[in-house]
Amino acid sequence: MKKIALSALVFFALVCVVSCKCTQKASEAVLTNNSWELSMLNGKAPNAADFQRILPTVTFAADNTISGNGGCNGYRGTYTIGDDGSFKTDKVVATKMYCEDAKGENEFFKALGKADKIKTEKNRIALLYEDKEVMVFVPKTE
Repeated sequence: MKKIALSALVFFALVCVVSCKCTQKASEAVLTNNSWELSMLNGKAPNAADFQRILPTVTFAADNTISGNGGCNGYRGTYTIGDDGSFKTDKVVATKMYCEDAKGENEFFKALGKADKIKTEKNRIALLYEDKEVMVFVPKTE
């Protein structure tokens, strides 16, 4: 009986490991196959009036670069995603165009910089800070 229980436990553990790896690969494919537009920032829908030109966007490239527009200024940097869903941006730089009121853009960059986890779904990316969603992106429509 112990052998059967141990075999079942080992089989279950292997299934979990394999399914996690498949989910991660699928998540990376979803992440890099779209350009994304902000749909939620710090718990609320973004107000277009808070951004000078467009709603913020993000593109994740397979080479771990991130780019987009913060609403007024373009930006570029790098990102890393851990096997556990941890997320970090690094070396993010933005253009310095004049923006009359950069309130929304400042809030966007602050949330992007503090995000520490990522969740991906077919049509949704959520960036989290301390397990709370701070940014949600949906595929950008042209």
